[in-house]
Amino acid sequence: MSIEVSDEIRRNFHLFWDNFPTAVILAYKDRTIIEVNRTAEERGYPVGIRCISMGEAKHHAGCKLHIALRDKTAVRDVAYYDFLGQVADSYWIPLAGAEDFYVHFATDITDYAAERLFPGTCASDCSSCSGA
Repeated sequence: MSIEVSDEIRRNFHLFWDNFPTAVILAYKDRTIIEVNRTAEERGYPVGIRCISMGEAKHHAGCKLHIALRDKTAVRDVAYYDFLGQVADSYWIPLAGAEDFYVHFATDITDYAAERLFPGTCASDCSSCSGA
């Protein structure tokens, strides 16, 4: 299957995201990576594959793309990822007027994260979390 992406969408992606310090991808609703910003390119992110084929399947368990596409709005998730050893502030953002495409990135906020986000740091009687 060939995915049609306008030159304008490609140009605008690079215009807005190439100088962002975190890896950012532009992808199709089936999770095929269409474009990557400079940081992602430097880190070896491939274009033309499905993002869920990167790393282990369990690394994608927290993916919120289905919600973003269903609701046609940005979705944010802040969580600790043990395989990264960091707290990531993640976003899935459908493009306005081209909702079959989305931008996805995650920023490491470990140094700024609340203690309750780290595993084993919240007691079962903690009022700010589930204790899980």
